[in-house]
Amino acid sequence: MADVTEPQQAVQAYLQVFDRRDLPGCMEFFADDAAINFITGVYRGRQAIEEWHRDRFAADVHVTRLEEVRAKGDQVSVDAVVTSKVLKMWRFNSVAGTATFTFREGKIKDAKFGLRAAIPFEGW
Repeated sequence: MADVTEPQQAVQAYLQVFDRRDLPGCMEFFADDAAINFITGVYRGRQAIEEWHRDRFAADVHVTRLEEVRAKGDQVSVDAVVTSKVLKMWRFNSVAGTATFTFREGKIKDAKFGLRAAIPFEGW
């Protein structure tokens, strides 16, 4: 893992490694008992988290725009826009989402990925 001491730096380094499709590098950021909460379910432990990464790489997931990174203590939230082959298959060029990473002892203990929805009409 890159020499990072702060959770915010670690998340930014993780995103760079993810973009390079470096599975071993990605796994260095996660604690052995970490969990990823994703739209399709919860991926708990190293093997499941490796599978989650392989699936994202196969879907060609890319962060197209990093909008905001917020850090508070051991938690970092990232607002970003992503694209993938799967999204394009469903006729979406991209979606906006938020990822929240919780750290323990310098490693990601929990990662939650979710969509951010825009309200199409004021007052609804």
